[in-house]
Amino acid sequence: MKVSVVVPCFNNERLITDTLESILQQTYSNWECVVVDDGSQDGTEGKAQSYVDRDDRFRLFKRPAELPKGANSCRNFGVLKSSGEYLIFLDADDLLSKNCIEQRVNSIADEDLIIHSTAHFTKDIDEATPFFPNLNIHLSAIEYRNMFLEYMIPWHTSSGIWKKEFFTKINGFNERLLRFQDVDIHVRALSVPAIKFKLDNTAPVTSYYRKSEFHQQVTKEKRRFILNQGLAFATELKSVLPAKDYLRVQGLFIYLFFRFEEVFGLEDVKMLKNLMQANLEDSKSGKLANEFSFLVWVYGTWMTNSSRFRKYLSFMVFKKYAYSTRKKLNH
Repeated sequence: MKVSVVVPCFNNERLITDTLESILQQTYSNWECVVVDDGSQDGTEGKAQSYVDRDDRFRLFKRPAELPKGANSCRNFGVLKSSGEYLIFLDADDLLSKNCIEQRVNSIADEDLIIHSTAHFTKDIDEATPFFPNLNIHLSAIEYRNMFLEYMIPWHTSSGIWKKEFFTKINGFNERLLRFQDVDIHVRALSVPAIKFKLDNTAPVTSYYRKSEFHQQVTKEKRRFILNQGLAFATELKSVLPAKDYLRVQGLFIYLFFRFEEVFGLEDVKMLKNLMQANLEDSKSGKLANEFSFLVWVYGTWMTNSSRFRKYLSFMVFKKYAYSTRKKLNH
């Protein structure tokens, strides 16, 4: 069985060698690595080319100019150029364990998507900790989809091995989104009624997500950009989910309130309130969470300006909501 590892990259000169080396050192041999460069302006392309010259299982492409910029376009284009039956998506600063592909292939029967264990680290993988501890193998695809909607992300983009046929059937990654793409594709995939889904946590760690400096440095402008992406994602979900399921997006909204409190304005509050109210009326069942209603009131009428107290208050509300939701799912 051939596995295609798709790696989008942009200005990853410093770390992409580690990523590609982790693929080269795999104990399983029938793989290809499709690297798609998104217009890097540093030495990323040269580093990737050195692996193409070294091993013909590596292939390097540039994102076609007619495709929108972004990792999603690169991933979809990489899949188009791939020849494997199954797919693994790996960012250009993350790593695979040496026996990752072997373990994942050995777990396949005829599944569309299998999820494996992932750890995250900052500098040294010896200090890595589980991305999401205690994943419950007994939860259904819909229950895990609901976790994504509640913005309790149970696994990373690199955690899955996808049947290429299924990935193509759901139209791959949403190229209109530059953030929240991992949530989006898993919501759409896990919503497919007949999906053949499995969670396999028999191996301790099969991939490593690096919390790089890029992810840790968040300016006010970047916060505004990510918030806009979150609002765009929430708007697109309306065409994917029935109203009763859309109400679970309250978890994402409660997260957005505290995470991007510094840039939240009255128009943002109004938009979230209108989205939820419209779906509440359409669903004819369910209700708005007390935590969501409380934060709408705080941000919309009482404390309309950013402050340390508002940040702390919204963080505590989010933690309370996340705790109660996890408790329902035995997490």
